[in-house]
Amino acid sequence: MNGSTGLISRLSASRNRIKGIQGSSSMVVRHLASIFKHLLLIGASLVMAFPFIWMFISSLKQPDEIFGGGLLSLPSAWHWSNYVQAWHRAPFDRFFINSLVVSVSTVAGQLITCSMAAYAFACVDFKGKHGWFLVFIATTMIPFESTMIPSYLVVKSLGLINTHLALILPGLTSVFGIFLLRQFFLTIPKDLLDAAKIDGCSHFTVLFRIVLPLSQTILATLSLFAFIHSWNNYLWPLLVTNTTQMRTVQIGLRYMIDKELGTQWPQLLAASTFVILPILALFLFLQKYFVRGMVTSGLK
Repeated sequence: MNGSTGLISRLSASRNRIKGIQGSSSMVVRHLASIFKHLLLIGASLVMAFPFIWMFISSLKQPDEIFGGGLLSLPSAWHWSNYVQAWHRAPFDRFFINSLVVSVSTVAGQLITCSMAAYAFACVDFKGKHGWFLVFIATTMIPFESTMIPSYLVVKSLGLINTHLALILPGLTSVFGIFLLRQFFLTIPKDLLDAAKIDGCSHFTVLFRIVLPLSQTILATLSLFAFIHSWNNYLWPLLVTNTTQMRTVQIGLRYMIDKELGTQWPQLLAASTFVILPILALFLFLQKYFVRGMVTSGLK
């Protein structure tokens, strides 16, 4: 009996040692997988950040150093005066004001119009709802170049050429924004909306008191997308403005190209650097909401 008990004890101890070895092996595999994942993400981040790093370093060089040395070679002297020259080469203070007015107005307009349209498609039952939504989505396949001239003629007929309204009106709504908000609104429990309606709440009350407060993350995401698109818009402002005082920052970069001397690369890269700073600042501020909004707005 004692021999059998000892054998069982030794077998149990061996089994426990095997489980310990297997557990340690699985832990090592998980650590290696985590390290590999982080190395992969770091590499991808460096690839994404490389153009911005090159742009910043090159903005502090002389023209012959930009293309004469290595991609990430440091300048022989840090020419911060390139930024001063770029700023004074065009009225960028006015360009920044125009771009901020247009971008902020576009964001506000899209938050209002897209949220109401998305609420109708997600939470209101009406005849042909799904068909109309497909029609809206189908318009995303129409390129901007096809509607650019008709839009210009409409703006011209309204007498809005060379005004802020001409820059703002075409961007006050977005099919992408409607789609994005609709997909998020579909994730809100329908029982919550039905309870509000039973209590006598109108559609506007439900939208502004219940749906929108629950949608802060996706609203921040839409705000970021709308701001970036409006800030980076080049063709439409170039088409509907004809004076320097109404130009935006993207058109301001065109002032870095001299008719006689050609492209002033240090000044152009310096201007490009301070032009993207508002976008970077906004993204860093809304990054938490942006990531959370993209994760929680999946298809339903």
